[in-house]
Amino acid sequence: MKNMHKKKKMTEEELRDWYDKTSMVDQGIVRPVKVTFAKDFKARVVGPRRLVALRLEADTLEKIKVLAVQKGLNYSTLMRMWITERLRQEKA
Repeated sequence: MKNMHKKKKMTEEELRDWYDKTSMVDQGIVRPVKVTFAKDFKARVVGPRRLVALRLEADTLEKIKVLAVQKGLNYSTLMRMWITERLRQEKA
């Protein structure tokens, strides 16, 4: 028969301490990833950005937001990346 014991509810301090000492990788919550950059990658100094208004259909914006969440990005960052990528393609 399995040992059936009740889990003690942690205090906020105990919980903070547990997270400080516990690896999310070791717990199987996340897995490590290897990040590599292209050889010709150069960091650029980006100037100040300007606010631009853009009207989109509600369903289009919702789809963009869903994609952004899946990629771990803010939706405006994703749209800016798409625009920048397209401008580079047009230059070629």
